[in-house]
Amino acid sequence: MNDDLLASLPAARRGDVLVAIAAVEAAKLPVPAQEFRALLDPTLRHVVEQVLAAAGRVLIKVGSGYLTGYADDIRGQLADLGVGVLSPEVRAVLTMILMFSVAIPRAEGRLAAHDSWTEGDPVPTALLKSGRIERKSTVDDALKELRLHDLVQQRQGGVVPGPQFLRLTGRACSELFEELVLLAEPHGDLALGIRRQREMTAKSESGRHDD
Repeated sequence: MNDDLLASLPAARRGDVLVAIAAVEAAKLPVPAQEFRALLDPTLRHVVEQVLAAAGRVLIKVGSGYLTGYADDIRGQLADLGVGVLSPEVRAVLTMILMFSVAIPRAEGRLAAHDSWTEGDPVPTALLKSGRIERKSTVDDALKELRLHDLVQQRQGGVVPGPQFLRLTGRACSELFEELVLLAEPHGDLALGIRRQREMTAKSESGRHDD
């Protein structure tokens, strides 16, 4: 059906769609909508979304531009298969960066919930090495890998989450922040609320499956 939708377009408009898809898939930063007809025009943008959906991808609006990411169900399936999963050491370093750069500033009101993950507070490498990771060289090795995958980027004063976090869906962002809350303050009111909501959601989904 998606192939038919694309094929039904005039050749020039079909080219607009394919060029826009190539741009949003390859770009490191959000692609300005005004630079691509298929992103600016709602009808063509719908075709872009349908073509991406056929590949398990979604179009993500970031400010006035667009990027792509994995659909939430596909993201879960890939993680279950171990595809794109970081090693425990690298995950530990990334978690510390997310905690100090985003989670704590949000909790203290210095970073709004709608602010991008890449706008967090820079985290000094020395702070990362002051944690409980046994070998301090592990932090340096992890940072190299995280930079390679654009998961962190260097700013004056330290590192912040990288542009890959701009490719997260709204649901993925919410789930990630919830996990940070559960890790940082597992017995706090917010954590209790998150667990309660998840239990309600699980019961609701279980009821639908039983029907």
